[in-house]
Formats: sequence, structure tokens, C-alpha cells
Amino acid sequence: MTGPGDTEAAILSTLAAGLCQDAGVALEVHPDRWSWDPVRRVIKVPAKDLDEHGPDYCAGILSREVGHYFLARHHLFATDFPSSMAADALLTALDAPRVERWIRARYPGVRPWLAMVSRSPDLIRPDLPAFVQFVLACATEHTWLGQPARTLDDRVIEALEITRPARQMYARIAPPTTLEAPNIPALFERYRDEVAPFLLNPAWLPSRWEQTVQLAALDALELAEELIFPIAEQLLGDDLQRLERYLMGDPNKLAELRRMLEEGQLQLVLGDMHDQLPYQQPPAWMQALAQELLDAAIRGDRPLALMSASRMQQERAGWHRLPEFDDPLDMDWRPAGSYDLALSQINAQVHQLARHLGEILRPRKRLRERSGYPSGRRVDMRKVMQFEADPRRYNELWIRSSIPDRRSVAISLLVDLSGSMRGQKSRAALLGTILLAETLHSLEIPFAINGFQDVLIPLADFGEGLVPETRKNIAELVQEVIGTRRGGNNKPNYNDDGPCLLAAADQLIAHPASHRILIVVSDGLPEGRHSNVNDLKKAVLVLKDPDVPVELIGLGLGPNTGHVTQFYPEAKANISVDRFSTEIGNLIEKIVLE
Repeated sequence: MTGPGDTEAAILSTLAAGLCQDAGVALEVHPDRWSWDPVRRVIKVPAKDLDEHGPDYCAGILSREVGHYFLARHHLFATDFPSSMAADALLTALDAPRVERWIRARYPGVRPWLAMVSRSPDLIRPDLPAFVQFVLACATEHTWLGQPARTLDDRVIEALEITRPARQMYARIAPPTTLEAPNIPALFERYRDEVAPFLLNPAWLPSRWEQTVQLAALDALELAEELIFPIAEQLLGDDLQRLERYLMGDPNKLAELRRMLEEGQLQLVLGDMHDQLPYQQPPAWMQALAQELLDAAIRGDRPLALMSASRMQQERAGWHRLPEFDDPLDMDWRPAGSYDLALSQINAQVHQLARHLGEILRPRKRLRERSGYPSGRRVDMRKVMQFEADPRRYNELWIRSSIPDRRSVAISLLVDLSGSMRGQKSRAALLGTILLAETLHSLEIPFAINGFQDVLIPLADFGEGLVPETRKNIAELVQEVIGTRRGGNNKPNYNDDGPCLLAAADQLIAHPASHRILIVVSDGLPEGRHSNVNDLKKAVLVLKDPDVPVELIGLGLGPNTGHVTQFYPEAKANISVDRFSTEIGNLIEKIVLE
């Protein structure tokens, strides 16, 4: 951690070391405010809070947010609610006592820190929409310490009373507090049958512990949908009708409301809206505007603070914070370039895949016993018998625990940058390339990335790592496809697959490794400047030779790419654009874990 308040920062860093290490995040002192950098996975702690409230208070905030990181998964599932914005806000609020209860059990030492960041019901403004009041109360009621909710709408107080047993039950639905693989009978079968069918974007099979997290999240969601959502939906509907009556009764306010909506000032007028007029069905455009206004009131005027599923797991920019809900983590990040912007969209995938592979690889690195040492943990009796026959082997009698060797893997990615890759295909290729590069970089697996048109277009070479220049090169592959890359090859009319394949293979073979994989991404038949389909077939035959130490894999991006299976010994065709990065992730997992 760097910045002002070095002593307090050092104390906070020490206090939160275990939390941050488990969650895979870092801390920095920020001169202005709490914020979250999703690409670097850094929480920025404001120097002012650190100075005024001390490291224990800041550690309480971090404890709560790390709890959201571990448990909040509702974004993985579709929800049946009139507004997705409202559903996300409600589920995030319902998760607050649930994750705090879990984090207290896992880290008992955080309890005094969390007590320092408790809330009062009086902080919830009475002029807010009833649904927003309910959401804020669901998130903070467990910290009120018996204080009466004097400022809340009567309908909200009633809704809290009705849903309290269900919300208390919701808070108890959680996975084990240990992060080790749980011993749950038929866990995989339960995950496959109960969770996987309901995932919005299923990818690779998660770790056993993550399976229990998602099982608990789905159980909690189903409870909320049955016992909490109907009450919350009634409040949301009442708010929506109130807005519609207001719009129908005072059409002159429409322009002003639209302006205030765009400027993020809508919450200032919601308390002044009266619903004395009888309800009449408004026109469709007015209903849509009322829903937009209500979503804006739910969203508030600042970025959503919770480092929950919608931050550390989903990490989508453009979400906003509920008003007066003083959770600290603003999204304080601006892309330095198109690479960072693309990475922000898949950073959760990168982190999840890297952690998933790391957890699986770690057991392979556990100590195993080897004999033949002059000292060690115990004597190898077979060596003792050999020693009796040959006293010169006196220094080979002992057994030691050692880390097993891990095979050496090198991966090369070759991407078609011809004009047929324009539009969504090049965007998908960029995201898939970044996912591969970032994941392999974090796992310290050497890789190279090349594009191809009439010649090989180097983007990243073995040993370079993800330095700024490499990231810039990768981001510019989209420009090569349309022929506008500054200083680039810019020959998108050609794709000389055969010669470029051999050139990429030569580069891969020159890199020392015991296992070399060459992945080719293409969407069309070769239309080369100085080669044709036969040249690609000849190149593949060369690389299929048992004496050539390269494993060749072809990926057909987009529909009508079945031809890749005709060329490459191992291939997958017709990969949809929106699933390409996931397919790359699956391929990385297969390669690394073989």
C-alpha cells in the first residue's frame, strides 16, 4: 500500500491480509474516496477515512465486501421480477446479512470491525420510493440493534414484518466456511441437476467449493422468489403507479424530469410527487418513461458501491449506487485503451479461470516422496538392502519429500485477420485472445500470439509477457481486420493460411518445451496472395508428422465454418460469436490439465 497515512495503511494492510489474500485483491490508499479497480483487482481506501475513522473501521468495510465476493452469485441466474435493475438491488441487499453472517463465522476476528460500521434506520430517507426504502432496510436491518424504524413508510414497515422470517432463513443459506473441497455426497450430481440448467452463461465446471457456493445461492434465490419477491413486487408496483399518476397529472413536468434523469438528480423530486388523482392507464411511452425514472431512483446518482457479484464476479461498468446506502466502493476506473476496455468485460472470466486452474494444479504440486538422498525424513529399506551389497551407496539411503515435476507447456495462438472477420467476429476474437493471454500469463505458461493475412503478423512473442506494447498489439488486431492499423500489415483481402501456419509452427518449435500446442482461429477458406487450399493441406500434413513436436487445433469462428474439420486433426467448428471466449477458456483448461 502506498500514499499518505503510511502507519494506518500498514496497520490496515496487516489486519486485512488474510481477507485480501483469500479474495485475490490488493489494497491502495487513495486521496479521495473508496473505489474498486476491476482490472487490477485493487481496492482503493480513502486516506480521509483511514485518518478519521482508523484502520479497524476500514477493515470492517473490507470484511463485508470480501464476504460479498465469496458468496454473492445471484447474477448467475435469471430472475422473474418486473425490473432487472430492481431485482439486482434487492438480491444484493438480501445478501448483505447473509454474507456478513458467513464472514463472521469464517473470520471471527472481524466481528469488532463489523460492529464499527453498523447502520441506523434513520439514515434511510422517508421521501425515497417505498421499494428503495425496503431494499435499504433489508440490507441494514441486522445492524440496527433494535432501533425502531420511525422514518420508514408504513407499507415498508409492514413488508419488513411479513418477510422477516424468510429473510432470516435466507441469511442462513450458505456454503461451509472452509474453502477446502467439502465432503458433500453426490455434490457433482446435485450441481449438474440443480444448478447447471439454470445458469445464464454456463462455462467450465467450477471447483467443488464453488459448486457449493452456487448451490446455496440458487437455494437462497428460490426462497426469495417464493416468499420475498411478491411483497417487494407489490411495493415496486405501487411506486410505479405513483409515478404514472404524477406524469398523467402534470405533463409539463416531463421535460424537466427527463433532464433531471440525465443529470442524475431525479431523487430530489420523488418526495414531492403526490398521488391524489385516480389511477388511469397511461400510454405505453409514458409507462416506459415511468419505469426508467423508477430504475434511475433505484440506481441513484453514483456508481454501485457493493463489491458484490455485480462487481468482483460480473464487473460490469455503468451500474449505480442506491441513494443513501453508504457502501463505499465506487467504480473508479477508466480504460487506458481498447485492451483495458475489452479486458474489463471478461476480467471476471480471466480471474475465475486462473483461480480454477490454479486450484486444480495445486494438488499436483503437493509433496511426494523420493529416495536416494544422503539425509531425509526416513530410511528407504530397499536402499538399505542395496547398501548391504554395495557400501558405496551410503549416501542414497534416505527419503525426502519433493515437489513433482510439472510438464513444460508452450502455446501459440494464430488468428485469422482477413476481412471476413469484420464486426462481431473480430471483437469475439479479441476477447478470446485476451482471455487466453491473461490466463496463461497469470499461470506463468509461455505463449505467443500471431495474426495472419498474407504474412504472419506478430502480436506477442514467447518470453515477452503482457507488457504495455504487447497489450497494445493485441488490441490492434481489430484494426488489422479493417486495414486501418497504424504501421500494420493492413492486407485484409488475403489469408495465406498454409505459409503462415508453418511460420507460426517454426516459432513454436524453437521455444523449449515438452508439449507444444498451436491453436488456429479462422472463419473462412484460404484466399491467399501466394497460396491456396492445397498449400494449407500440405502445411497440416507436415505438422501431423509424428516427428514434428506440435499439437495442432483448429477453431472455426462463426457459422458455416465446418471446413476447419477437413483441415485440422483436432478441430471444433461453427462456434458462435458470443461463446467464443468461453470456448477458448474450455480449451485452455483442457490443455493445461491434460
